[in-house]
Amino acid sequence: MFHAEKDTHEEEDMERQKRQGAEYEFYGKLPLKKAIPLGLQHVLAMFVGNLTPILIISGACGIAGEEFGSLQVDLLQNAMLIAGIVTLIQLFAIGPVGGKVPIIMGTSSGFIGVFNSVVQVMGGGILAYGAIMCASVIGGLFEGILGFLLKPLRRFFPAVVTGTVVLSIGLSLIAVGVNTANDFGSVENLLLGAAVLLIIVAVKHWMKGMASASSILIGIVAGYIIAAIMGLVLPTTAVNADGVEYTKAWVLNWDKVANAAWFSVPKLMPVKLVFDWRAIIPVLIMFVVTAVETVGDISGVMEGGMGREATDKELSGGVICDGRYGLNACFFF
Repeated sequence: MFHAEKDTHEEEDMERQKRQGAEYEFYGKLPLKKAIPLGLQHVLAMFVGNLTPILIISGACGIAGEEFGSLQVDLLQNAMLIAGIVTLIQLFAIGPVGGKVPIIMGTSSGFIGVFNSVVQVMGGGILAYGAIMCASVIGGLFEGILGFLLKPLRRFFPAVVTGTVVLSIGLSLIAVGVNTANDFGSVENLLLGAAVLLIIVAVKHWMKGMASASSILIGIVAGYIIAAIMGLVLPTTAVNADGVEYTKAWVLNWDKVANAAWFSVPKLMPVKLVFDWRAIIPVLIMFVVTAVETVGDISGVMEGGMGREATDKELSGGVICDGRYGLNACFFF
């Protein structure tokens, strides 16, 4: 018994030592040499997660190809702009909006299934996309109201519920990957993914200081390098079961990046809002789920990063801000 307690205290001491430094303090002031790579790591880690839902939903609506190329770029551009603005609101808060918690705001992949159902019911097109946006405006307002009422409702959001919701949303994304890649599960994709994962784990646990803290950034850069090398020695195209040639998912293509302008002013509301109950009702239900997801995300960040539970004020402000993100985003994309 004595040895078990001693080992527990030693583990706690080691954990506290790992948490030393400004990056583990709630209001810690990081020097730029640390803040820049850590901030860049956050942006790159959320980049794909923030833009992929828009690519999938706009593609399902038929807003893709050269005809809608500029519109799709506007949607993606606005997604990143609003994510940055609302992340700052979440960090610093404006009145009750924002939990003052270190969490990145962005589009939720949990909505992909619901939005796809709306597209199928409405037949796609810009009309369906506008209906999804209008439903998201109403849903954002609804989630904001839930945020104000979160304190009395918090007993319905225990860790087992919020954790299960976050896990379920993550697992639901497997279907997204299967449906959007012709070569999903190929040996090349599996090896590339495994290599990136091993690099991140190795750097995180076997190195110290900034290298360990920047393990995800290092893994992302290594993944791009490996993919570039693969493009030099492996075939970059294949033929699917229907006999159609496609480019493999891991192939790097910088053509659109090279042709894009260095600076462009985002267009306000590139798609007009369309009021339709067929979109509003399922999206409202999903906003209840995303409120639970937000509670889980904030709780996990505060527990894992700060070593304490999130307060009612932090959770309430965070959920209100998440609803505000849904409201603001629709006026841009």
